[in-house]
Amino acid sequence: MITSTKDLAEHLGLSRWTVSRVLNGHPEVKEETRKRVLDAAEKLGFSPNTMARGLRGVSTGLVGVCFQELESPTLAKKTSFLQRQLRTMGFRGIIELTDGDPKLEESVLRHFLSLKSDGIILVGSTLRADSPTIEYLINTDMPTVLVDPIHELPFPSIHLDRAGIMEHIIDHLWEGGHRQFSLLGIESDPVLGPLRVEGMQRGIKKHNGNYAQQAKSYAESDGDLQDYGYGYSLAKTILAAKDGATAWIAINDRLAIGALAYLREQKVRVPEDLALVGFDNLDISRWYDPPLTTVDQVIPKIFREAVTLLIQSIRKPTYNNVSCEWILPELILRKTS
Repeated sequence: MITSTKDLAEHLGLSRWTVSRVLNGHPEVKEETRKRVLDAAEKLGFSPNTMARGLRGVSTGLVGVCFQELESPTLAKKTSFLQRQLRTMGFRGIIELTDGDPKLEESVLRHFLSLKSDGIILVGSTLRADSPTIEYLINTDMPTVLVDPIHELPFPSIHLDRAGIMEHIIDHLWEGGHRQFSLLGIESDPVLGPLRVEGMQRGIKKHNGNYAQQAKSYAESDGDLQDYGYGYSLAKTILAAKDGATAWIAINDRLAIGALAYLREQKVRVPEDLALVGFDNLDISRWYDPPLTTVDQVIPKIFREAVTLLIQSIRKPTYNNVSCEWILPELILRKTS
């Protein structure tokens, strides 16, 4: 049974010093050796006593990762990729969910601190700069990276440029001759929805159009953004309104596919009669009939950058980077536009 770094080193025919450096996340180890040690550790079920290492002031190899929720397939993809990325760098991610509750998020952060985590990644954080826990992270120089935070915090942050990609969507649809737009469920998201509206306003204005006259938003107060039926219901409402729109833009692929189902029932041809664009690039989107034009969130790019920033902060305690980076998603053109 492998119960210590010494046992693991003997099993692999490596020095204990080399195995220890891999498990502690040191950079000066050949990638081939790092992979060999981590693969063996996982296969053999070996896990060093991280709490004891943390109490001695040694790296625990743990990174606390806080998500608001994991209900959408896109967030599940983000979690999976982030875990793999941390593992390749010699760290293990501890995933916690908070359901958007700031008090629960503070509790989760305190838990990460009690585990002597080497660093923290907050995805969609709801906390503000005056949060006592955030102030503690700042004062103790805890390596922390933010992905799509709701409020500005003094840590390095990465944002998906939702406004920028919506401007590109308008460019694409405008080039196709569309001048009237219906928006499905975008105002159902009070946090990120306004960013998308900003991008569309910018895009329409760039073409000398008038957003208020050329775009109409549809949303239901009880609409579930993860429910295909919500898209179906909105499509029914929009067709009944006869607003003259020739292009629909949905907040995500689920609503877009739900809308497509209703359009098919009503014999509305896509894209001949109506163009439709989704968001998230779900696996089903390329296989639906017709394949859906959508937006890919470039998850690997975002989380590779997040992990890189975190590792820099962990390995260089004096590393001071509070940069704010915006990453543009990719518009995936398919048959619906």
